[in-house]
Amino acid sequence: MVDVGLEQAFAKVRAFLEGDFEHPGLTLYDLQNLVGYNSRVKTDGPLSYTMPPEPALSGVAAVRLYYYPKDPEVNLIVEIEDKARKRHLRHFKWNGISWTAARGLKADLTATREVLPSIEEVGGDFFLGYASEEAKELAEAIRRGEAAGAKYMLCTRDNTRIFYAPASSPPAVPCPRCGNTNMIFKTLTLATPEDRIEAILREQRALRTALEDLLLYLKRKLGP
Repeated sequence: MVDVGLEQAFAKVRAFLEGDFEHPGLTLYDLQNLVGYNSRVKTDGPLSYTMPPEPALSGVAAVRLYYYPKDPEVNLIVEIEDKARKRHLRHFKWNGISWTAARGLKADLTATREVLPSIEEVGGDFFLGYASEEAKELAEAIRRGEAAGAKYMLCTRDNTRIFYAPASSPPAVPCPRCGNTNMIFKTLTLATPEDRIEAILREQRALRTALEDLLLYLKRKLGP
């Protein structure tokens, strides 16, 4: 079944980025103004902007733009969240004139339903859309500090990382540990091998969060 609201939102975003008979397309300078980018403030991003409600976007929950100032491959991620809370992501790079498809990532501005790939857990991180051996190889590269540029989603609650395969756009995936749906998109900028102590601390924080949730659940069920 065709999601008319989603199709309308994609058409609106396409006109917003590429321009139409009435308005010019979005430039890099325009995007920087929308997200409040300041070149004097060092940040890897993402900086975000949520498009205001209007009739063309009434069929979706939200449309967000994420700007990555330092990423050499992806400058812009467009996120369209439909009424079922599924997120449809498109990745773009600014070529100096217009927005082009980021290498190896989805950029077509048409409504398609994302399919949830499998998730592997290796070394405290999660890997979305990777085969088991690929996930292990990437986890080892992260540990050695050789995976700069890898894309991942970061849980805003317990800092769980979900690395996703570059050949696919990640669908709406809650945090596998705490169930939080508020995730931000990041690019790994690790230049030195990851501190094992920091990795252990991250796992401990995630475990503590899970235990706190369990205790709250038991209190609600069993009473004080």
